[in-house]
Amino acid sequence: MKICLDPGHGEGYNPSPCGFGYAEGTRMYELSLILAEELEKYKDSTGEAVTVVNTRKNIRMSPSLYDRAATAKGCDLLLSLHSNAVGNGISNGTDYVAVFHSIYDKDKAFAEAMAKAIAETMGTKQRPQALTKINGAGNADYYGIIRHAQTFGVRCLLLEQSFHTNSATTKWLMNDANLRRLAAAEAAQVANEYNLTKEDEEMRYYYLKEVPKVYREETLDRLIDLGFIKGKGGVGEDLIIDLGEDAIRLMIYHDRMGLYPQK
Repeated sequence: MKICLDPGHGEGYNPSPCGFGYAEGTRMYELSLILAEELEKYKDSTGEAVTVVNTRKNIRMSPSLYDRAATAKGCDLLLSLHSNAVGNGISNGTDYVAVFHSIYDKDKAFAEAMAKAIAETMGTKQRPQALTKINGAGNADYYGIIRHAQTFGVRCLLLEQSFHTNSATTKWLMNDANLRRLAAAEAAQVANEYNLTKEDEEMRYYYLKEVPKVYREETLDRLIDLGFIKGKGGVGEDLIIDLGEDAIRLMIYHDRMGLYPQK
């Protein structure tokens, strides 16, 4: 399987009025590199590793929409990466995630699943949306990257990953660990859509809230209460534990052997 990533715009483009050093064109390029790493961990049904190409060969590039779509020719999927804006000022009341798909494709379910995964990962407050947008003439897709992708026969989703005019969103997107979580969530949705699998890779949990309930109920929550697991920052469900599944299973094994005190 071959996937094309399209980080929108170019370096420094669309700086956030909220500050934090955010510019859409820069940060989306950085996201594309992390997302490529996550996608390349997967294999298709034939056992072949996923191949990823990028419409921007370096952070300074800002190709035309046609050239971006042309780069995706022959790919199974094109993901165009963006953050949205409400005008030029700060608008903290708007934070919804929107995923656009072509008016000609039956991609609503895929777009909905992707939008939901992004929203849940980012913790946005407004309902995520899967949308289409038609041009003024009423005969084609409004967004050029989707329209040109259709020309080359490439399936395309345009991801508006909340709003860089929202202070909380902007701050969230400038956190490198958050960007890694976002990339992993998006790659997982692609994997689910195309039945991709990872080979012999250990699951890793960054936040406490990511750990399956069965592990937490048996041992993990109690070890946190006892102070055996202190975390690396955060509190409550957002406690940063950064533990692999093997380490958690070993703790449970030791707990069953009575190596940890009970409450």
